[in-house]
Amino acid sequence: MNAHAFMRVERPPVLWEVDVDDEPFIRMLGEMIVVGLLHHDVLAELTLNASNVTVDDDGPDGVAAGDYVAITIGGPGDWEPDVSWTPASTEPFWSPDLDAAVRNTSATLAYRRRLGADEGSITVFIPRWHPGETIPTPSG
Repeated sequence: MNAHAFMRVERPPVLWEVDVDDEPFIRMLGEMIVVGLLHHDVLAELTLNASNVTVDDDGPDGVAAGDYVAITIGGPGDWEPDVSWTPASTEPFWSPDLDAAVRNTSATLAYRRRLGADEGSITVFIPRWHPGETIPTPSG
């Protein structure tokens, strides 16, 4: 009945919409899973978490106040060092493939964090889509 029983999924009851086509989103998600598997090669031990996030004031790394959907892949492994990324970043986020995938989703912030002695995650913030509003498409 559950086609994706190999991965735990956590999400709120109602997830906000984002203005991203399926193909770039799925590519980004695939690249995030690759990062998770590089830290720990057991797919069943990775978690996909999708959360609605509101930033009330301008946040860290220049993230504007607003609503976002945060997509996170987390699991066991050594996830050091902590790294943050914004569209203005000149260094690729983790790898050129992940960097390109994240940029193609109009993401405004991404980061990799160590969450404990042997666990961590990678998270991408994508702006919420409001009907009648146009979210700029990424260049490149």
